[in-house]
Amino acid sequence: MIVFYLILVLALVAGGVAALQLGAETGYVLLRYGPWVVETSLLGLVVAVAAFFLAIYYGLKLIGFSVSLPRRWRSALESRRADAARESFERGLLRLFEGHWKRAEVELVRRAADHHAGHLNYLAAARAAQRVGAGERRDRYLALVRERAPQLEFALLLTQAELQRERGEFALVRDTALQLRQKEPTHPYALELLAESHDELAEWASLRALLAEPGAAKAMGSARWLELSARAAEELLRAAVAAAQLDALKAVWVATPAEIQALDEPARAYAAGLARLNADAEARGFIEARLERGWDEILVRLYGPLYTEDPVAQLAVLERWLQLHGEQPALLETAGRVCLKNKLWGKARSYLEAVVQVAPTPAAYLELAKLCELTQARAEAEQHYRRGLELATGQPGL
Repeated sequence: MIVFYLILVLALVAGGVAALQLGAETGYVLLRYGPWVVETSLLGLVVAVAAFFLAIYYGLKLIGFSVSLPRRWRSALESRRADAARESFERGLLRLFEGHWKRAEVELVRRAADHHAGHLNYLAAARAAQRVGAGERRDRYLALVRERAPQLEFALLLTQAELQRERGEFALVRDTALQLRQKEPTHPYALELLAESHDELAEWASLRALLAEPGAAKAMGSARWLELSARAAEELLRAAVAAAQLDALKAVWVATPAEIQALDEPARAYAAGLARLNADAEARGFIEARLERGWDEILVRLYGPLYTEDPVAQLAVLERWLQLHGEQPALLETAGRVCLKNKLWGKARSYLEAVVQVAPTPAAYLELAKLCELTQARAEAEQHYRRGLELATGQPGL
């Protein structure tokens, strides 16, 4: 356009100069072609030629504009539709973030066909439909994404798994997560989804196998990996106990990673399982090894009732722990029970009385009452029974 105006100005200047030069002498031009004769002045010829070329120029422009008019019209309409689709998409996302699920779904779907990334409309609309409990519409939107953008299969599956997870459909989450891992085995979120689904479905063997994969702890984060690994180990140990399978219980413990064996709850579950399945000697050895490394009140309470052919040696172990860990109430109570088994009445009384002075429990009062009955102190036994009952019920003065 600038070039056109420049040419126009130059033409006007040239015309002005020519008019000045030819003002006194206009000149004469004669053109003859066959029977046709044209007579004019030089200035008239110049003006005619200029007019001719201008007519050709603007004629060609008009023809070009006429030819391109439909295309320009279509382009303008498409641009307007694209702008409207973009605005509708943005409004839909805003409504989704604001929690207006129904309005969001309407906005996202209304102009999805005109949006250059309509699959994003349908992905967001699937989330909105999920929020209002419209499972059929949610699945239809996801199917549309699959049709429009098959190259986004991974993102689609990930969204599908998240929506299934929100509705608690963990069997479906597991199946979807398995598809995700087929496409990208090391994807951390796919691993997390699969682990969570195994956890919710109580598929402990599958969960343990998944967590044992190289890189699982790094992908999930050490805290989450420890949490799920510990739970899987505990549940598998309890399942072995419920099935009364001692060999299975030991196999589960051996297959448990060292980081999990070092935790309290799995160790307690294993010790309790050994005791429950009458593997008292192994339970004693396990508990003794653990208590040498650190204090655990629950293991101490498990240790007392274990059968042994040498109760004196068992009592010696407890007395060593008393020196190692101090006069812990649970340890004093367990030592008192072992003394009762050994008929060491004096030691039993001293341990149990120390318990009720430091941290009285109904169980300690019960053991003291049994001791008094065995030593023919019935009145004192009744007193201990009453105190233990008061402590257990929280009603003094019974």
